[in-house]
Amino acid sequence: MNDTVLGPVDFFIIEFADGRVTADGFAALVDLVDRNVVYVIDIEFLRKGHDDTVVTVDAHDLGVIGGIDFADFDGAASRLLDDDDLTVVRDAVSTDAIAAIVVYEELSISQVLGAFESAGGRVVAVGPVDSADLDAALDR
Repeated sequence: MNDTVLGPVDFFIIEFADGRVTADGFAALVDLVDRNVVYVIDIEFLRKGHDDTVVTVDAHDLGVIGGIDFADFDGAASRLLDDDDLTVVRDAVSTDAIAAIVVYEELSISQVLGAFESAGGRVVAVGPVDSADLDAALDR
């Protein structure tokens, strides 16, 4: 059993139409990492072809865009994606698009959880709240 308290772990997929990756979001992500707000567990780039195949694109192949050297992201590619993840990308992403999939941990909350444990508390559950459930609760 691993005693390390993880903050919430989540992911997002961003599509870049026609394979034109932009840098602004990645600059913001790097800023959050530098400030220890998030930890990137995995970042992968995929391209969807005309035949609906999804292939990995090495980050360094994207080059330097908007001052961001995408080769710096090579070390963050953990290759955690499985066939189910690739199906999600294939179904969601447009042909000829490049998708960036980022799996990250919210570090700010892990510090809070660690503080509770240090004071004798025990974390018994951590997880996401479904947005539909949250919307329904707020509507009541």
